Amino acid sequence: MKKFFLLKKEYSIKQRPAKDFDLVEMPLEGVVVYWLSLAKIFSRRNVLEDELNLTTEPYIKFLLKLLKSKLDANQCLELAKVKRNNFLEDLEKKLTLMSISILGMATRENPQKVLIRFISKYPLSLIYEQKIIQAAKEVVANIHLSNFKKEGFLNIDHRMDPEKLMINLMVYNFLERRVEHDKLRDCLEYVRSLYFAEGLSLIVDGFEYDFVKYRLNLQKKEIIFHTRNKMKVSAELCVGLKKGFSYDDLSLIAQAYL
Repeated sequence: MKKFFLLKKEYSIKQRPAKDFDLVEMPLEGVVVYWLSLAKIFSRRNVLEDELNLTTEPYIKFLLKLLKSKLDANQCLELAKVKRNNFLEDLEKKLTLMSISILGMATRENPQKVLIRFISKYPLSLIYEQKIIQAAKEVVANIHLSNFKKEGFLNIDHRMDPEKLMINLMVYNFLERRVEHDKLRDCLEYVRSLYFAEGLSLIVDGFEYDFVKYRLNLQKKEIIFHTRNKMKVSAELCVGLKKGFSYDDLSLIAQAYL
């Protein structure tokens, strides 16, 4: 189980498999170690192909494909930047959806109003809006069943498709209006997003709306900042490998980010 601490209270969420690492949650030091470790064995046969087959992290996998390609270093850096900007824009939108959901729970806002706020980030057709509402209501109606797959509907993860994420968030907003806030603590074990888990724990512990909003905004800025740095150093080290830089030179590049 992965643990995180908030105001001296400890919570746990399910741990992802080791190969299923997430760049957003992985420490900067871990990202650097990955690339420097790859540099040590890069000359071995089939190393790059093996990494491509094993790696599930989308941005790292994209960089590995650039490393394998015949594109020059400048083209690789430019494409890595485009990919990074697209990823960060999508990440920020999804974190915003989570914060909208959490703040809606803090004020016990009507879930349909919460959905309207979602739509400002991801425009949807009127028909699909109703499908999201209906799907979330059906989940909440059946969530008490012992064989109900809660991990599928109570998980919140920025790697989800926007539509799936919105449905699962709406489940929480409908559920919150049916149960006491303390009951939501049982849902934490299904949540993979540390950002959402921390926000939900604030709701459970009864913190005021203004503090929750401040904390969520601060966390979102920190997540975006650190993720951008991890993506930048990954691109620099990837291109360094492509150029045939020595291990010492790659280490020097990494030191600029640490």
